[in-house]
Amino acid sequence: MASLRESEIQNILKSFRERTGIICSSLFNEDGFIIAIEKAKINEDDEYFQSMCAICAGIVALAENSIEIIREDNFIKQISIQAGDQLDNDSFMIQLESVTEDIRLAIMFPLFLNLGVIQFELNQTIQKLSTHFIEFGQVENLNGISTLP
Repeated sequence: MASLRESEIQNILKSFRERTGIICSSLFNEDGFIIAIEKAKINEDDEYFQSMCAICAGIVALAENSIEIIREDNFIKQISIQAGDQLDNDSFMIQLESVTEDIRLAIMFPLFLNLGVIQFELNQTIQKLSTHFIEFGQVENLNGISTLP
């Protein structure tokens, strides 16, 4: 049963990557532990993605602590980080999205991609992932889901 859930998560992320042309996506929990990775032929190992997820989780935690100072009952839905500018071919953006209150999705994509298409597809993907975790009761307990090879 767990492998079926793992393959469903991978299929959702892979379909998103193929439709949008993003570089990679990482699904992780609030502590930065990887749930799933989907990448387009990046020669980086899993340690690279574990570091990225830990950094992203730290960024979300800092942002949430800042928001709590202003208003306690709000939580972060989205954070965007842009590296470089539109004229640079090596520029990219990292976008962090909330799937559930404690599960996040980080995507990385070059700035030359159509942001509107990515946002539209990202909203659809977030909805599918959120439904998936709610259906299997994974919001409170991830039950050892890990799609790392």
